[in-house]
Amino acid sequence: MLATGLGLFYNGYGPMALKDRDTTQLSPGEAKAGLDGSLQAAMGAIVPPMAYFGGFYAVDRGPEHADGEPSLLSGVREVVSVRTKVTPAKVPVLLEQMTRLWGSDCRQPDTTGGMATNYTELHCPGHGDTLFTLSVVSSTNDSTVQVLMSAEAFMVRYQPGRDYGAPPIGERPTGHELAPDVDDPYWSH
Repeated sequence: MLATGLGLFYNGYGPMALKDRDTTQLSPGEAKAGLDGSLQAAMGAIVPPMAYFGGFYAVDRGPEHADGEPSLLSGVREVVSVRTKVTPAKVPVLLEQMTRLWGSDCRQPDTTGGMATNYTELHCPGHGDTLFTLSVVSSTNDSTVQVLMSAEAFMVRYQPGRDYGAPPIGERPTGHELAPDVDDPYWSH
C-alpha cells in the first residue's frame, strides 16, 4: 500500500502535482501541432526558399514542488537551423518577411553584441499559444550569418522530448553545430 502511494506521488498524482493539472494550458499533442505549424509557416514564408538542417524538441520540465513532487508542467521548444548561407546584407529582408508573416505584434529586433559576435532576435506570436523567434548570429570573421528559427510553448503538460517524435523536417544531425553550407544565388550573395 505504501509503495503504491509513493508510486502515485512520484508520478504526478500527489496533491501539489494535481494542482498542476488545473494550470496546464496545452496537451503535448496541442503543443507539437502549434510548434510544428509555426515553424512550417515561417519556412514557407521565406522567398526564395532556404534549406534546413533538421530540428529538435527541447523540453524544460518545471521545478519540483516544495514537497518533492515532480512538476507536471513544462516549456517545450522546437528549433530548426538554416542550412543556406545568408549574407549580413540579406538579414533585413529576412526580418521583414517574418514581420510580414506574423504581423504587427512582432517586437522590434533586439540586437546585442559581444567582442566579435552579434545576436539579433525577432520575437513574434506564432500559431496557437506559441512564441516564434528568428535568431541571427553574426561574426566579424564570417561573410555569412547563422540563422535559427524556434517556436516555444509554455504551460504544457509534461512529456519527455522523445515522446514528441521527429520534427516535420527530420531530426537534426547529432554532434556539433553545423555551419551553413548551401550556396544560394539570392541569400548568399
